[in-house]
Amino acid sequence: MFKSLLLKRVRNKIGSKDFTTVVLKQKDINIAVKEELGQILLIDTIDSEEMFLLASLFQHSMLTNDIIFLEREDLEFTDLFVLNGAINPLTQKDLRKIKSSLEYSKPETFKLSLLSTHDEKIWDTWKHWKYDEQLRIKTDKDMAILNSSKLGFELLVHSCCYLATSYSGHSHFDWNSTKSSPELIIRNVARN
Repeated sequence: MFKSLLLKRVRNKIGSKDFTTVVLKQKDINIAVKEELGQILLIDTIDSEEMFLLASLFQHSMLTNDIIFLEREDLEFTDLFVLNGAINPLTQKDLRKIKSSLEYSKPETFKLSLLSTHDEKIWDTWKHWKYDEQLRIKTDKDMAILNSSKLGFELLVHSCCYLATSYSGHSHFDWNSTKSSPELIIRNVARN
């Protein structure tokens, strides 16, 4: 497994605010995002390596406040924006502007350090209530938004690393989402 990966990051400006967006094509990284019946957001990774990549992306967004954009290449799937809405207060209209401006923007490359293990010590201090309602999810057939606090990103990072190293296969995040959010399911397809 690679220790790091070169990725593209694009600088965007909406109004007076500057944003940086990490852009990845779902097909290239073997991660697929689907919306089902307006009630479920399903993120599938092929196997553990891709699950660690997903965990690394969540950690990167938590540490840098970059927006993560997983672009679909097929109408069967859904575009996914991952962001901290408190730091980057963006509407769906703003995100559509970002998406449409990507092909005209010159990307810069950066090196993303990849996680490769799961620290079991997190479970010694685990308090489930601390993570309640830390994820806000909006979804439709074309675009999904995963809006997370820093605690929500921490939950996602640890859950993805756990899914990469265990044989539990999938995690449901409906209890950590707001009451009106669709359920978020992340699956490691090879271990599900």
